[in-house]
Amino acid sequence: MNKGLTGFQLKVIGVVSMVLDHLAEFFLFLGVPMWFHWIGRMAAPIFLFESSEGFIHTSNRKRYMFRLLAGFWLMGIINMILNEFFTVGSSIVINNIFGTLFLGTVYMQACEYFKQRKTFVKGLIWFFVPILLNVLSMMLLSNDSLFSSRFGMLFFRGFTLLVPTLMMTEGGILFVALAVLFYLFHGKKMLQVAALVAVAIITLVFGGGVQHAFTFNYQWMMLLSAIPIILYSGEKGKSMRNFFYIFYPAHIALFAIISFFLQR
Repeated sequence: MNKGLTGFQLKVIGVVSMVLDHLAEFFLFLGVPMWFHWIGRMAAPIFLFESSEGFIHTSNRKRYMFRLLAGFWLMGIINMILNEFFTVGSSIVINNIFGTLFLGTVYMQACEYFKQRKTFVKGLIWFFVPILLNVLSMMLLSNDSLFSSRFGMLFFRGFTLLVPTLMMTEGGILFVALAVLFYLFHGKKMLQVAALVAVAIITLVFGGGVQHAFTFNYQWMMLLSAIPIILYSGEKGKSMRNFFYIFYPAHIALFAIISFFLQR
């Protein structure tokens, strides 16, 4: 048996860091310390890493991708309900990592198609369709006349609810790219960590400046996730697939509702 962390243990670390991050997100007004957010930066890279492992090892990739897409739809509906009835002031709930994970697997599948000449064109389609959908979403977002009508607003909300896009998904293009790099460098830990470091540096430099590295520009602390990723043994361990699909939306909804009533 290989020494190190199993996939199950890696996911547990991701879940714990995610919960700390969301405690700070929803209860900072109660004095929850900022460093909860710092530890929380570990969560997304761990789940992106695990999504690449899941894509490689799953027996049915299309079913795996559909679960992520269904999770995106479910979380989108929950966000709409929370934002309509359980937010205070100008605060909004936009948590939906499922969209990022799904788009990552779309580009992983595109890479799979690129490997063979007979499926290369299919790979191009999988590569460019998310880009075209993202351009469409940006065009809709920049169309002021669209939001002046009730139908236009409903159309845009429906589009963003159903279609995860590169610019509007959690973490944006960088997180999607990181998931794909984890997949491309599968089994090459140092290259995977190098990809993580590169994305962290980009977020530090362009996310608000080094001078704010410990206030609002702390995404670079995703570097902390390099430790458990390096310790990953390659073994799956216990399965917790259904747990994450249920726990992620459930705990966000619970935190948002409790936070709402505490602030009333």
